[in-house]
Amino acid sequence: MLSGAELVLVARVPRGRDRWQQVHFNQKVAGEFFRLKIGEHKTARLERVDDSGYVIDSVKRRLVYSTTNKNYKIEFDFLTKDYPRDGVPLLVVVELGLRWFRYRPVLPGDSGYEEMWHLTEEQPSVGRGLRRVITTLDELEMRWPGSHIRSPLG
Repeated sequence: MLSGAELVLVARVPRGRDRWQQVHFNQKVAGEFFRLKIGEHKTARLERVDDSGYVIDSVKRRLVYSTTNKNYKIEFDFLTKDYPRDGVPLLVVVELGLRWFRYRPVLPGDSGYEEMWHLTEEQPSVGRGLRRVITTLDELEMRWPGSHIRSPLG
């Protein structure tokens, strides 16, 4: 059962070449939110939920460091291989426990997209690069009551 105080990351997803689903994060987000550091052989458990809040996939992924652009990246499944033509995808991630996360991709035109985009505009961004906001589950659900990022059972 989630309390509402859990940390939530709402991140804008940068356009990448063929692997844009390998979402790039700055060092601050990688360490402070995902609690993963380069050189550690730890993984994050990622549960993807559908529009109703049901977990439809659970995987373990490593944090990868790109020496080319000095970014950290974790691969997420967006259920589409093409980056949207218009707009920037968002990723909503709630921390369930140490290195255990539930996430929901939010594409332009999806329910909640405008609410989450505004949240990234209104809250302070974490680190450099595209806007990433760390907030709480209560704040997320206040702004987007239909997020269903919790499981339907609580």
